[in-house]
Amino acid sequence: MNKKFVWGCIIVFVVVILIAVAIFFGVMVNMRNNMTQKDVKVDQEWSQVQNVYQRRLDLVPNLAEAAKAYLKLEKDIFKSIADARAGIAAAKTPSELDNATTEVNSFIRDFRVVVEDTPELKASETIKDLMNQLEGTENRITVERQRFNEAVGDYNTYIKLWPQSIIASRYGFEPREFFQAEEGAEKAPDIDLNIDETTTGK
Repeated sequence: MNKKFVWGCIIVFVVVILIAVAIFFGVMVNMRNNMTQKDVKVDQEWSQVQNVYQRRLDLVPNLAEAAKAYLKLEKDIFKSIADARAGIAAAKTPSELDNATTEVNSFIRDFRVVVEDTPELKASETIKDLMNQLEGTENRITVERQRFNEAVGDYNTYIKLWPQSIIASRYGFEPREFFQAEEGAEKAPDIDLNIDETTTGK
């Protein structure tokens, strides 16, 4: 057999192997980069969720001050606000964020009912303005939570598909948690009307 032919075959074989290895590592790097980009996108959307939750929290002290004469704040709502602010900043998952804002969420629900039940508050321009701002913020929270869930869905789907799942497992890319409706959210909540009867004259 011609030596030139043999060497030619060997060279071709080596070149093919090198090309295959280069393509393999190129695909791996591309998949890992895509995972990183999608993971970063989830983090960006999470920051937006935190921002709008903080924005809503900024409104609560004003609501409490504007209507404190009509409310019996059995719990220190201002301490709850401070705790929630710290909890929102530290939250890494939707469940942690929801837990951090439980008491403030309860206050907001109760406050809405008190306003509806108290003519003086319902007629107040200050309260109306604050409630409008709160409504706008709640709408924004819904939008940002939806965008976050979309980013999480895109990321989770990507890392679970083969062969990305192999790369994800190797480099520690874990599924991210979705925002989900709270258990029992389909039912109307039981609300305690904290109206100060001595102040309202009832």
